[in-house]
Amino acid sequence: MMKNWSRIALASVLVLMLGAVVANATTSRVRSLANVGDYISDDSAVHRWYSTLVSFANQVNAEMGDWTSTSLTDSRGLGWNFAAGEDGKWGTYRVTLNEASLNDPGFWIGNPFYQVHGPAEIFIGDLDAPYNDVPMNRWDIAGAWELGETFALGVSITESKWFVEDTAAAFESDNSWLVFGAGLTWTNNENMVLDVLFNFGNAGGSTTTGPVTLEWDSGTAFEIGARMFYDWKDDITVVPVFDFASSEYSLQSSPVALAEPNGQKTTDFMLGVGLNMDVNQDNMLVFALEWMNRKSELANPDTTAANLMEVTQNTLPTIRLALESHITSWLTTRIGAAKYIGSVKSETNGGDEVKVSPGHPLPYPQPSGFDWFLGAGFNFAEWTVDMELAHETPFGLGYWLTGYADAWSDGSGHGPVARISAVYNY
Repeated sequence: MMKNWSRIALASVLVLMLGAVVANATTSRVRSLANVGDYISDDSAVHRWYSTLVSFANQVNAEMGDWTSTSLTDSRGLGWNFAAGEDGKWGTYRVTLNEASLNDPGFWIGNPFYQVHGPAEIFIGDLDAPYNDVPMNRWDIAGAWELGETFALGVSITESKWFVEDTAAAFESDNSWLVFGAGLTWTNNENMVLDVLFNFGNAGGSTTTGPVTLEWDSGTAFEIGARMFYDWKDDITVVPVFDFASSEYSLQSSPVALAEPNGQKTTDFMLGVGLNMDVNQDNMLVFALEWMNRKSELANPDTTAANLMEVTQNTLPTIRLALESHITSWLTTRIGAAKYIGSVKSETNGGDEVKVSPGHPLPYPQPSGFDWFLGAGFNFAEWTVDMELAHETPFGLGYWLTGYADAWSDGSGHGPVARISAVYNY
């Protein structure tokens, strides 16, 4: 049954047509292709589209790299996907050892242009440290099962937590995140595959110093999403994607109340459509258009003061373009770019407004405007090693080749590779 499901699901999407590269794809690959993970089907999808795990059994996956706001996994991790029983009769399971939860630190919407849903938001209602620090991951397990030949179900649970107690100083502090996820895949024929997901999270923490206790919690945090692969033509697959996420966090103190409100409600909406085009046997082109809207507001607004109350981030469109070229049987090259054409509007209780667009030269908040990526993949027997290259890499190949003496003298702390991923299939 496992082989039948894998054959049906992978043949239906028809989005990876690069020979030996088809079965081996990683988050380094996704990032190198301008973060088009929702528009292709690969190994990294199991961290978000949980039911796809049935198609990626019997693998060992490794990740290492710089963490940024657009990371799809943590800086370091090692995972094992395995099928239980003959042909996965009893399901496919994933166990991951990593630094923090893979959807660190709560949810990440379909488009990494947005920050993750956590209390450390970039505009308003920021919670003070240590509440904006993600705890060490404790549990990260998932399972997926075939439900006949047309359905697959997947579930996931991640828990991150830390605790400190100093009796001499009368000090206690803790922080925890718990996320439950579920996904469903439906294949109705050889031309269409539908993936859906649902995440629900609970987070909270407290710090007690003497008689004063500071507490934070998440009242509501959830995400729903869907995507569909439709084979429009033999060499073109159309992929519409939808995602909605909402979270609310608050901070309070006792017995002395906080002087200012501190908390935040955030809602995200993303609607996109992508095209996977088989240019020829060795080249795949991915093109996507997206509309994204984020609204953030204080959970406990001060109606008497002119404090910042609401921020709306609207991007229409986001344009993604990526090319993957199969150079030889062992080498694949990738390049990708994303352009964000939109605006950010800030409103205060006093009625003042500030509206900005990407690329402005004035001293106002600067929304993201452009991302650019390079990557390479290497295939050796059952191994695939993918690398996302640092932006400085083309200028750090030697003075006589580039004219630059040292491209990494800016103190960034990394060399030519920003992220490396490896997959072993057995």
